[in-house]
Amino acid sequence: MNNLKYLIDELKMNESNSLLISKQETLIEKLCQQELIKEIVSIYQHKNKEFELKEIHIYDNAIVIQNLYFELSKCYHEIKFTKTKNNDGLYVIILYNVQGKEFIIANNEQQMKRIQVLLKRFCINKNFFGKYQLLQRNCLPISQAIKNNSEEHCTQVYEKKLLKDPKEFQIFHNSITIMHTLKYKPGSPKLYEDNQKYYILGEKMKLQSLENLLLNGFDFREIPFVSIIYMILQNLQKYQQRNIYHGNINLSSVFINIENETLEVIILFPRYVENSNYTIENDLYNLGILIYQITFYTTSNRIKQYVDLDLINRIHNQMADQSFKQNQYLFLYRVSQLDLLKQLLSPNITLKRAIKHQWFVTIQQNIRHQQIHKQLNPIFLPTIVEISDSLIISSSLNEGKIANFNHQQSIQDQDPEEYQPIKCQIINTIRMIPSKRKHDEASQYLMKSKTVPNSQVKRASLPEITKQTTVK
Repeated sequence: MNNLKYLIDELKMNESNSLLISKQETLIEKLCQQELIKEIVSIYQHKNKEFELKEIHIYDNAIVIQNLYFELSKCYHEIKFTKTKNNDGLYVIILYNVQGKEFIIANNEQQMKRIQVLLKRFCINKNFFGKYQLLQRNCLPISQAIKNNSEEHCTQVYEKKLLKDPKEFQIFHNSITIMHTLKYKPGSPKLYEDNQKYYILGEKMKLQSLENLLLNGFDFREIPFVSIIYMILQNLQKYQQRNIYHGNINLSSVFINIENETLEVIILFPRYVENSNYTIENDLYNLGILIYQITFYTTSNRIKQYVDLDLINRIHNQMADQSFKQNQYLFLYRVSQLDLLKQLLSPNITLKRAIKHQWFVTIQQNIRHQQIHKQLNPIFLPTIVEISDSLIISSSLNEGKIANFNHQQSIQDQDPEEYQPIKCQIINTIRMIPSKRKHDEASQYLMKSKTVPNSQVKRASLPEITKQTTVK
């Protein structure tokens, strides 16, 4: 490729630095499990000052060449077509930022287009306000396309001035890589910018945080409450499967799609740092804090910032007495809720134990009891919850797919020690809040018992639940 010296001189390639760095012990090394495409292209070698044929692999948000990589969300891209007397024309792909440039020559137009599609998906796109308008609708901001008002995207907005610290800048790009890897649909998220801000465009959803819902008086009834916690744990399974953590589980990072027919939980704003002592157990601890803040929330519009372990233990002991009735905390329902809370706040909890906790088993029994009465009594209307095959076993973790609620087949011969995630399809009570009369009619059929023996659990539908002391 030495005959390309004219091109090297014209684009001043000798004056640029390479963007490639080692991927050893990085987030990319952990998440690069399945390439999107691989191509043999001519790539400029900054050390040798010439082009060489290399095989490149494009993953979610990264181009990898052997043991080196660079993140596409940090780059702009452009494609130049150059033609001389000696050839029919070359497509030169330029990826660049303030740190350096990479130059790739595509072999033909078809190869260029295959690469271009992915660069448009992962690289920084300019001129956000030339394509979208940003709408505030009492939820996560919505980006609405100017030329097509039906095209809308939930949008995360970041101030560039808050990302000047190199650590915060890398956390931001790590979050983009994680979102791409755990994406719900192809093509999302997508990164735009203007002079002051970055905009991460996701799917068309109307998202409200648990913090916003709590402060605005949403009634966290037990079934939606326990389903939200369970779905958070299911999301954390996906992180643990990839040997990473979320790093930012709290009321303001967990969102509900308030327009979806079924309950949909979205966790945003991950804060992953390479070579950190933070683990998934820290995420579980923070989930415990989240449960505490909802459980002990009062109408004072103030969310508790500190966990009172003495309060938890005192009420736990009181509720062990079946004759005790507490009415101070609206979202505290049973002893097993407090037991899960105590376990999440302890140093010995694991994700496997948490997701098999008795609170989830008890609610499953209650739902089945409720469904029986729905069949026997037509008054029982679907005002609170609908379950597809109750709470059923799915194999989502073994498929490597990220969509929360894909229809998946049960595994018959699975190791009982493997995760057995439950697929919940709960009617979104945030979108479809029933009348008080209907709720009161339904409530009389909903089992409120604080003690349900383990022997009543149907192992055929929920196998190998953790063998533990029964806590209700």
